[in-house]
Amino acid sequence: MARYYSVTEVLNMILDGNASDMEQLAEDDDDEEEVEEEWTPPARIDEKSDSSDDEEDLEASEEDTPNPNETKTKQSTSSKVKRKEYQWKKKKFEAPAVEFEECVDENSGDRLTWTPYMYFKDFVTEEMLQEIAEETNLYSVQKDGKSVNTNAKEIEQILGMYMHMGLNQMPNVRAYWEMETRCPAVCDVMSRGRFLKLLTLLHFQDNLNVSEDAKKDKLWKLRSWLEQLRQRFLSIPPEECHAVDEIMVPFKGKSQLRCYMPGKPHRWGFKMWGRAGQSGYLYDFDVCQGAEHPDKEKSDVGASGDVVLKMTSTLPAGKNHKVFADNYFTSVPLVEHLKQRGIYYIGTVRMNRVKNCQLMDEKDLKKKGRGSLDFRVNQEDLIIVKWFDNKAVNLISSFVGIEPLGNVKRWDRKAKSHIMVSRPAIVDTYNRFMGGVDLLDIPGRSKTQPETLPLRRVQASVATSLTSAGKGKKCGRPLSSPEATPTPPRKRKSTVVPPDVIRDGIDHFPTWETRQRCKHCTGHFSHVYCVKCSVHLCLNKDRNCFLAYHHAK
Repeated sequence: MARYYSVTEVLNMILDGNASDMEQLAEDDDDEEEVEEEWTPPARIDEKSDSSDDEEDLEASEEDTPNPNETKTKQSTSSKVKRKEYQWKKKKFEAPAVEFEECVDENSGDRLTWTPYMYFKDFVTEEMLQEIAEETNLYSVQKDGKSVNTNAKEIEQILGMYMHMGLNQMPNVRAYWEMETRCPAVCDVMSRGRFLKLLTLLHFQDNLNVSEDAKKDKLWKLRSWLEQLRQRFLSIPPEECHAVDEIMVPFKGKSQLRCYMPGKPHRWGFKMWGRAGQSGYLYDFDVCQGAEHPDKEKSDVGASGDVVLKMTSTLPAGKNHKVFADNYFTSVPLVEHLKQRGIYYIGTVRMNRVKNCQLMDEKDLKKKGRGSLDFRVNQEDLIIVKWFDNKAVNLISSFVGIEPLGNVKRWDRKAKSHIMVSRPAIVDTYNRFMGGVDLLDIPGRSKTQPETLPLRRVQASVATSLTSAGKGKKCGRPLSSPEATPTPPRKRKSTVVPPDVIRDGIDHFPTWETRQRCKHCTGHFSHVYCVKCSVHLCLNKDRNCFLAYHHAK
C-alpha cells in the first residue's frame, strides 16, 4: 500500500535534506505505477455519443483544486490505455475461413409442433409464476395483515388480461368492465375489484430481504426474475448470425428508468439492449439504467462498444459466429476484440472513429456514379468499404470484402426507369442479417406447412391461453337490470380458439342453441354448442364430434 504525503511533509523533507524519506517517496510512487487492474466492460451504458473521441472528452472534470496524490494516480492510470495505431492501405483483402460450427439442439424437432402458449411456458416457467404468487401473498401480509391468496393460475390470468389490453387499448382500465365499452376477453376472466386488488399487490421480490448494496441496482425489485427469464432465453443454442441493437419499450408512466428518444417511433419508454438472431429470436438482453460507474476509465472500444462486448459475452468463442451492428456501436478495436474470440463482425462505421484511413471523398464517388466504391485494408486484415448509392455509406468487416460483386435494382429519376447498380458483398451481407432485433416474432408451424406468425396473432393466442387454458369460467353476478342485458346476435361470429384451450378438459359444457354448422366435420348441422370454445359440434348416436374436437391432436 502506497503511503501518501501532504504538501507540508514534502516541504519539510526538502528543508531538512532527508534524502532517505524522499527516496522512500519515490519508491512508493514506483509501487503505485506497477498496480494493474484487469479491465471489464461496464454492465450498462447511459447515452450515445458521436465518436469514441467524444466519449473520452465526456469524462467529468474536477472543479475543485486537484489533490496532488489523486493527480499522480490518474496520470499512472491513464497511461495504461494506449490506442493501437492502424495502418490502412489499398491492398487485396484475404477473407478468412469462417465456416460456422453449429450447436445441436436436441429439442428442436419437438418445437416444430409447439403452440405460441407452449413457447411462452418454456420461457416463463411454472416456477417463475409460482414465485410471483408467493411474493405477492407475502407482500399482502406485510401491507394489509392478511394474504390475498393468489396462485400461479391467477397470475397467468393477470398476464393474459394485460396482453388483451395491449391489443384492445382503452382510455383507462375501468373501461374494460363498463357496459358501453366492455371487453369480454378481459371482463369475463376476472372481476374488476379482484384485478385492481392484485395489481396493487403484485410483487417479485421480498422488500425486507434485500441488502442496501443490492438496492443500488435500479431494477432490484425485478432483477432476480429478469435473470431467470434471461437464462431461459440463453438456453436455446445460438444460430450463426446475430444483430446487436437497442430496443425501445413504450412507456409513458412515471419511472426513473424512463428515457426520451425523439428519433424513435415510440419516443418515451424503457431503453434496452438486445442480441437477436436472423430469425428474430431474442437470445440476450439488458435494461439500460444509466452509467453505474461514471468515474470508471473508458475502454478502448468506447462506451457503446462495451454494450456489444456484453451482449456477445454469452456467445461461445471459436464457433465463427457473425455479429452485425450499426455505427453507434462500431469501432476498429471492437472488431479486433471480437475477432480474437472467433466472432466475426460487420457494421456501419463513423469515419471520425477511424484514424489514418484516407478514402475517396463522397463528391468524387458521386461523379463516378451510383455503385462506385473505395476500400482500405489494415494490418489486422480488417476492411473498410465506402460505397455510393444515393449517398455514401461506410462499412467495416472482418470476414466479408468487396467480392463477389452483385447487382441491385434501383430507380433512376432522370431516366424514369429501373437500372442495375453494382453492390459489394459486404453491403449485401449487412442488409440480410442486420434486422434481427427489429423482427422479434415467434416462429411456429402448422400441421402441414411452416408458418411465421405476426406478433399480434402470437400475442392474442398467448393471451387467450393464459386466461382460459386450464382455468374455469368466471361465475359473475347477473346484470343489475334486464333492460341492460345486451341482446345476443342471432349469428355467432367465428372464433379461433387456441389448441391449448380446446384440449385442457375444463368447463367444456354442451348447451342447446340455434342450429348451425358443425365446427369439426363441417358437413352437418347441430344444436349442441360448447360454451367455452364457442363452437357448434355434432353430438348424437351417429356422430360424436364434441368428443373428437376436444381430443384432436
